[in-house]
Amino acid sequence: MLYENGLESMSYSIVVLNGPNSGVTLSLEGAAEGVTIGRHISNDLQLDDDKASRMHSRISQRGDRWHIEDCDSLNGTQVNSQPIEQSLLEPGDLIRIGDRLLLFVDDASEAESADVQTSVFRATTMAGRDKDLQSGGGLVEESVSDSMSRIVRNSAVLCRLANLLHQHSDVDVLIRSAIDALVDGIDADAVSVWLVAADGRLRCAGRWGDVEEKHLLSSLAVEKSKAILIDHPDNSDDDSVTDSPATVGLALGVPIPGPQSCRGAIECHRAEKRGPFSRSDLDFSVVVAHQAGLALENLEHRERLELANAELRRRLSSQNKLVGSSAAMKCVVDQIGRVGPASSTVLILGESGTGKELVARSVHDMSRYSAGPYVTVNCAAFSESLLESELFGHEVGAFTGADRRYIGQFERANRGTIFLDEVGEMSLACQAKLLRVLEGHPFQRLGGDEEISVDVRMLAATHRNLPEMIEQQQFREDLYYRLRVIDIKMPPLRDREDDVIELAALFVESFRSQMGRGPLRLSNDAMDALRGHRWPGNVRELKNAVERAVVLGQGEEMDAVDLGLPNLTATSATAPAMMTLKEAEERHIRFVLERCGGNKTKACKVLGIGRATLYSKLESE
Repeated sequence: MLYENGLESMSYSIVVLNGPNSGVTLSLEGAAEGVTIGRHISNDLQLDDDKASRMHSRISQRGDRWHIEDCDSLNGTQVNSQPIEQSLLEPGDLIRIGDRLLLFVDDASEAESADVQTSVFRATTMAGRDKDLQSGGGLVEESVSDSMSRIVRNSAVLCRLANLLHQHSDVDVLIRSAIDALVDGIDADAVSVWLVAADGRLRCAGRWGDVEEKHLLSSLAVEKSKAILIDHPDNSDDDSVTDSPATVGLALGVPIPGPQSCRGAIECHRAEKRGPFSRSDLDFSVVVAHQAGLALENLEHRERLELANAELRRRLSSQNKLVGSSAAMKCVVDQIGRVGPASSTVLILGESGTGKELVARSVHDMSRYSAGPYVTVNCAAFSESLLESELFGHEVGAFTGADRRYIGQFERANRGTIFLDEVGEMSLACQAKLLRVLEGHPFQRLGGDEEISVDVRMLAATHRNLPEMIEQQQFREDLYYRLRVIDIKMPPLRDREDDVIELAALFVESFRSQMGRGPLRLSNDAMDALRGHRWPGNVRELKNAVERAVVLGQGEEMDAVDLGLPNLTATSATAPAMMTLKEAEERHIRFVLERCGGNKTKACKVLGIGRATLYSKLESE
């Protein structure tokens, strides 16, 4: 059979380059149906390598070309250091199967001598037409040993490049590494890297050698999104440019791929007297460009993630922070400082919106489990049947709709902390299983029989009155005492009047930062309205009110009406009644007593007077 240029078709072979059978040659002549390579003796080429599968790869002929395909091997097949499923083979391609290196050659010979420790091959040739020599019929010859050494050298250069690209996080270093790889790999006299700037123009990001400011090849490579060889260095018109594949050339341009379009190109030049670039040089440059493109994409992605992470941490640090200088909050913070480093179970009590989850997070951050996961489960958000699955997981077929295994939150929280919010909403059946886990017993997924043990710190919270629920047989008494090893009571916001303005100012700054607009500060009327409100929804209600005011506010100061508090208009419109100082004192004492539930000792602490003084003032009424 003849190629189009008139050369006879060549026979091909596979040569083993390393291992105990180094130098063994498998001829592909007459094997049109294909040959197999693997560890088992039944293969046409048996490899002595534990990493090779029983039947690892198959090489077969399709038309005039030879192809290799991976036979679902465990460790995969590589061609020229690239993992493949199927690939076209060219003479000189290096195949890696496990730790064995195989060379695909034409007319491969046997080793020269059995005494030689390493395989040395005779100067068999791989031939290709140089179009400048077609009239004379000359051939460009390259020995198999030279080809093998070039492949090994290029593989080493690419491996070094890959390591450098993953080690550094600076664009200039990445560009410099790519230029060094091209200088070493294709022996270029000049290399320049051009990246597409924000305005769509190419900007030089790095260069080596005597490089002109022109970037014709780079522009064409970006425009066509193809690797390009130029036939002659003096030609610059579009007709002189030959798209890949081409045989030889004195300059080349390779696009740097991006996620949606080319992000730039690499341009290489070589002096005419030093000979042309070959197709393998172009292929090598394409690999370098792809590696550089992936490295730049990963770097940009990492920078975006770092910026997003920094912003998220900033928001979390401002929002998930216990704020307050009142005596009640100082007591809570002191408790957290003492409870956090311990491993005890903590029950957090308080009305909705008081910040129980913030307390739980603070306890986790101060504990020895802080390096592990922090998992939150809102028990009120699941039905009785689904809560058990959410906590402990389920197997396939455990119930209708369970079409796959689900790992429960207790398993996900292993070596970390699990926070059960609104634990008072849990069913009695689920409470029993939770109690066993708290006592250190293993548990099973729904529908499963595998016993699972976890190391988890338990935090729980509820706004319900658990002792009353125990009397009504809605909550297990033994679970209550198991959860209440340590309890932290969150004070309602109405008992933290000193903290209201501090919290509101923090929320104003936070929401204004998010929206990029809004009032800068609280007006005096707004502060009076905040102090006078009872806050039945606690901190959550305060946060929502401030967010509303930031959205609706138009001036630099937040107005009281923007807060949207109920009865604010009626309260502000009604002027306070005129009264004497003694009447005001009496009314205030009655107000404090009412707020303290008639507890005179507590009222004295609030008023800052002794019991005798309190009794005398009450008697004088």
